[in-house]
Amino acid sequence: MVLKATSSRSSPSYAAEPAGPLELPYAVRSNLKSSRTPLSSRAMRLGASLAAVLLVYTAHSAFARHSPAKQQQQQHEVPPVAADATFLHSHSTLLAKQEQQHLPLFGDRRSALNPARDSPWVATQQPGGMQKQPVSPNCTVRLADADEALLRDEIDRIAKALADEQGWPVDAPDATAKAVTGDQVRKGEKFKPTGALVQRVVDEPFGPQSSVNVPGVEDIHAELAKYSDAMVAAMTLDEGSAAARQHRARIADLHLEPVDDMATLGSLEGRVQFLNQLAEEVSSREALKVCIAATTNADVWAIRRELLPWLQYHTELGVTRFYLVYDGIDQGAVKLLRSIRSVQVIHLHQPWATAEDTTKFEFYAKHAKQWGGQPGNYELMVKQGYGLQEALRLAEVDGWDWLLHIDPDELFHPGGPAASIPAVLARQPPHVPAVRFMNFEAQPEAGDIANRFEQVTLFRVHKHFITPDAHFYRQKYKLGDNAVFLTLYANGKSAVRVGGGARQMGPHFFSGNPSPRWQTQENPRGEWRDVVSDDSVILHYAYSTMADVESKANRSCPASYLEAARQGDKSKLRECFVIEFDQDAYLAAAAGRAAVEDFFYSRMVLSEGSRVRCRDPENDNVEGWCTLSHIERFKYLLEKLGLYRRIQGPQLILRLQERAIRAAGQQSRGGRSTTGDAGTA
Repeated sequence: MVLKATSSRSSPSYAAEPAGPLELPYAVRSNLKSSRTPLSSRAMRLGASLAAVLLVYTAHSAFARHSPAKQQQQQHEVPPVAADATFLHSHSTLLAKQEQQHLPLFGDRRSALNPARDSPWVATQQPGGMQKQPVSPNCTVRLADADEALLRDEIDRIAKALADEQGWPVDAPDATAKAVTGDQVRKGEKFKPTGALVQRVVDEPFGPQSSVNVPGVEDIHAELAKYSDAMVAAMTLDEGSAAARQHRARIADLHLEPVDDMATLGSLEGRVQFLNQLAEEVSSREALKVCIAATTNADVWAIRRELLPWLQYHTELGVTRFYLVYDGIDQGAVKLLRSIRSVQVIHLHQPWATAEDTTKFEFYAKHAKQWGGQPGNYELMVKQGYGLQEALRLAEVDGWDWLLHIDPDELFHPGGPAASIPAVLARQPPHVPAVRFMNFEAQPEAGDIANRFEQVTLFRVHKHFITPDAHFYRQKYKLGDNAVFLTLYANGKSAVRVGGGARQMGPHFFSGNPSPRWQTQENPRGEWRDVVSDDSVILHYAYSTMADVESKANRSCPASYLEAARQGDKSKLRECFVIEFDQDAYLAAAAGRAAVEDFFYSRMVLSEGSRVRCRDPENDNVEGWCTLSHIERFKYLLEKLGLYRRIQGPQLILRLQERAIRAAGQQSRGGRSTTGDAGTA
């Protein structure tokens, strides 16, 4: 038989075809014919089959060896099992050579099976004998050669382990015995098999491993149960006592000082220049054209601290057009945004909006079915809806392929082999009109964060990405008084094909009419059906700094709501905020700086002594406050469980960009060195 490699887009599979030179027993043929695993696994199966064949040959040889005619001759012959091993060697060699013409060069995994062959040379059959040929840098051994050696090693091992009940002949020449059995048999001794199943050579280094004494493989649920018992044992009914146990961690404790502390405005011109050059470079390499729509009311400082890093990051990932709905009134911010060539501003307010723009927006807001006429978050979603409608129209005119909607406190984290948003969307089949990306929430680990995109790398994971047994812990380990594990939204954000008749359905979804464009065998009517991504996510950095909470009182609701918040009227705030966590943040902001700090540490920061609600099952299930101890171990356990994930891609990208910006600024000043951000324009 010959193994013929048949490739597919995922991984090669192998089909068995008949060939003349060698006919193997049925057990071997069936193993090969049914196999769809990589060749190394089939080699192991073949070794097992050859062991069975060898056992038959051994029985036959043992019978011959016990005949009187053979007793004297046996003293000077190679043992029959060794002869059988030689027979099988020749056939395995033939099989490997037949395979070789169908198999490509392989990587280091094969050389790991045979360390003695781990070299930059490989022996190949050439006229005049075996010759050494150089191999490419990413390949240390030919696949067929490795399998031949593997089979030889397996048969040698089988030959050493198998013998009849009388053992090996004691008079065999020492050299022959050593060649057959290594150091296991000496002259004058007999070797008898125990009857145990022979262990294949590859089982030891690559097979299932025992978890005994291996760090990190202990039962995570058992450890968390012990952790919970200890936590409940120290429970207190007084929240103030629980709050006093928390260490209010600072950035210095984590050794997480930012490269860009965002302390000055002096480098704005240089940063815009860097962004424009980056966009030009990226647009020349991306075939699929992706744009982003967002809404902002940023002033110049907010552009420096939030919007510019956000633009830099997504430009690096392949986005070169941003449709920004500007809801602010800062003339300097408008001028700055207009200097960024990849940004197109959609104005809502005069003097920048035209009379036509104003009329169009007012008409849309008046007829918004779900949120029209309400303040705060409701009003914001009306503006986002209008901006998405305009962005879809402009993107179609400008010839863009996909549009993604996210906010300036969100970063897209691409999955797959390439760190590229166009690459993620290019993988979508043509019948998919839209893709939804679920969101992770930032988990601050200190209270004095200045640069959220650099200093926050831990995230609470969306339930779409966790196993069922982890759901129990989502409810158990909610910080402070948080009602849910993800404190804000949990329905993701979406990207949509431009020009497919899409309609925005609020900030999270798109919809559209049936179309032949979306037809498949499973969807013969061509209905609009979006899909959910299993590898790419939205990183949501909401409330990741104290300033995020503090500014809530100044920009979210009309002044009358601020007074109601100071009087503790939470019911009034429901007219302004959709989500309860936003209401609580607004109440803290209205109460002042001390209340903001207490709120931020209790509800947002994960540090030693952070508190969670708990119940004591041994004491009438009474509810109280428990504190999280050994916090680094706790983080590890929840990361292993899947509830937290450490993501450092944005941090790395923005730090590299920051160093490039500084290097360009230093070069423009003729090589003079400066410290920090000031003066690099």
